[in-house]
Amino acid sequence: MGEIKYNPCRICKGNNVVVETWRSGGFMCMVKCNNPDCPVPDEGFPTGRNLEEVKEEWNRRNQK
Repeated sequence: MGEIKYNPCRICKGNNVVVETWRSGGFMCMVKCNNPDCPVPDEGFPTGRNLEEVKEEWNRRNQK
């Protein structure tokens, strides 16, 4: 499987997309826009335990 490319942020259209990971209570990850002027969407950012699924969710949400 090849590396997933990130779609731009659907809110600000920026390409400053980052992956955050943490291990509090087990592995978790989030894909988010890292533009400080971009508001967090009402539904939040894609978060989960499977990095590939979270990346795919970011791209699905941002096709709108």
